[in-house]
Amino acid sequence: MTLTLIRTACLAALLATPLAQAHNVWLEPDVNGAYTVQFGGHEGKLESFPIEKLTSVHAYDRRGRKIDVKIEPMQNGARVTPQKEAAMLSAEFDNGFYSKVGDGPMINKPMNENPGATSGVHALKFHKTFIQWGVISKKELGQKLELIARTHQPAHAGQSVQFQVLFDGQPKQGVRVSLGEKGEPVMSDANGLVAVTPKAGTNQLQAILRVPVTGNEKTTQISYETLVTFPAH
Repeated sequence: MTLTLIRTACLAALLATPLAQAHNVWLEPDVNGAYTVQFGGHEGKLESFPIEKLTSVHAYDRRGRKIDVKIEPMQNGARVTPQKEAAMLSAEFDNGFYSKVGDGPMINKPMNENPGATSGVHALKFHKTFIQWGVISKKELGQKLELIARTHQPAHAGQSVQFQVLFDGQPKQGVRVSLGEKGEPVMSDANGLVAVTPKAGTNQLQAILRVPVTGNEKTTQISYETLVTFPAH
């Protein structure tokens, strides 16, 4: 199969399946070569967001070189258009601070703005879309919590694919990883490695790491969530 046909097949797979995952950020492709930034996904529900929460969006060619992207604010989010053919896209999203009093509901305020708050969380989201597999899928971007591919060949349905979890650029053990919101969770090993078996079509691999913090008036915990979208044939 030629590279052109492989790229076409990968994009078709990404277009074919809508994404659904637990409160994350991802890029939804359209037929015009642009991507809509989506947020939410828990039980299939999307949420609107102010553009300021989208802290970065980047596109890369198959050699890992950055490509310019056009970012357009939309009523419920943003639209992203790579200026050249992209092999991978990435996004970072700061969902802000949430806190609660005792067992009460979480509200969208840091602890120091919520009288009586006993716990809080700062929610940070990261994303990659693999359009092509290869060198680019193994590229480290420096995201705080990051998933990189360790399998050389493109993903195939029903065949094991290996990824590595990085935290602060280092392999991280004990991170919960799953295919989609309802996938069987696995924990990264001592080298940060996990193996998953994708289905045909679009797959979403997500990792979640929650880190307690002390001495911070705004929060007691930072929640890192990362999601990689990739096709399998």
